[in-house]
Amino acid sequence: MRPETIGPMRSVRRAVLCLVLSLLLLASIAHAQTATALPLPMTSFNQAFRDLPGSWGAFAMGTGGCQDRIAGAGCLITCFAMVLDYYQIELDMPAGSSSTGKARRGMDPGILNDWLKTHAGYGHCAEDRSGNCCLEWANLPSAVSVTFYENKGTTGLDAASRQTIDRALASGHPVVAGVHWGLYCHGTTVKSEDCHWVVLTGKVGTTYSIVDPYNRDSGEREGVVTTLADGVFGSYVVDRFVVVFGTVPTSPRPRVDLEITFEPGQSLHQGDVQRRLIRMTGSDTALFFYARVIDPQGKISYAYYPTQDPAPGEALLFSSSERSVFPQARRFRDTDWEWNEATLTEVGTGTWVWEMWVEDPARRGDPLAYDLAAYVVAPIQAPVSSGPDAVGVILAIGFAVLLTAALYLLALSAR
Repeated sequence: MRPETIGPMRSVRRAVLCLVLSLLLLASIAHAQTATALPLPMTSFNQAFRDLPGSWGAFAMGTGGCQDRIAGAGCLITCFAMVLDYYQIELDMPAGSSSTGKARRGMDPGILNDWLKTHAGYGHCAEDRSGNCCLEWANLPSAVSVTFYENKGTTGLDAASRQTIDRALASGHPVVAGVHWGLYCHGTTVKSEDCHWVVLTGKVGTTYSIVDPYNRDSGEREGVVTTLADGVFGSYVVDRFVVVFGTVPTSPRPRVDLEITFEPGQSLHQGDVQRRLIRMTGSDTALFFYARVIDPQGKISYAYYPTQDPAPGEALLFSSSERSVFPQARRFRDTDWEWNEATLTEVGTGTWVWEMWVEDPARRGDPLAYDLAAYVVAPIQAPVSSGPDAVGVILAIGFAVLLTAALYLLALSAR
């Protein structure tokens, strides 16, 4: 090879090498930013859910006099309730062991909490003020198993933790992570790790999608779907985490949606006729239907029919104890359906609130769908007086004048 050809050939080789390296770098960046997600959506629960049908936030946690409530300290068991429901694991709780006083089957934080109480699922931790409030990891339902990891990174995930989490999510196994934000968990404690627990559900780019079990809206059943960088309490840093193994689900449970409406909707008067409608979608099985009514004085009652197939105009009855609108479970059409029509003749004035939900007969006490609506009943309007009729007044005066004149003429002729 001639000396003068060496320089150009090296330049070509360098250019080719740079091109290959660039392509490899772009491929690695693209791979790092590829979205990874669980095969099915993660169930979402809000630990603070309370004061509504099927709520669990006010339930006492632990055993032996533990003072914690799910709303304040139940983030970890709420995360596991999400994961167990994702794996489609249901638990049975007899009435005597249920916080609701009713037998329940299914999965939510309330059911899991009751199950843990009766299966040595709570133990004593140093920070417990009294009783046994800490989760006993070894006594979770046997259908799942966990492996523990610690993140060595101080501001983010170290390489080994990231690889472990990515591999778990790609294989369909969710990750429950203890996190912190800022210097301390809260302003009143010096605890700086595992301040809160969340469920990692996927990866988008360089961040992770999560379900945060704390939703400040206590009327919402669902947690907050967000990312580690935008948690409810701030930007989360993972401290330790567990990969939860179970049988990865292949098909989702059917989703049921319920919407209730009233016509007229917002404001009406005593004596008006009101149509009550529901729209149910996604159900292909018979369900129990409940209507909890709160009158303007705060009295709670449950609306029901004494028969299974009433006409819409048949009068509803009301009970102080919980009972289904229809005596037996029934199917609902995927359309608007008028289930009751009533003339508001003897109802109190003020705001009326209706809470309605449906339950699977096999999972009593666990609402599949829920909706709430309110309206205001005003007193019967009295007819508005527009004052005396001017024409009538004129005619009356004219008639009086004519009568007086006639009587006067009659008196003259008699003289």
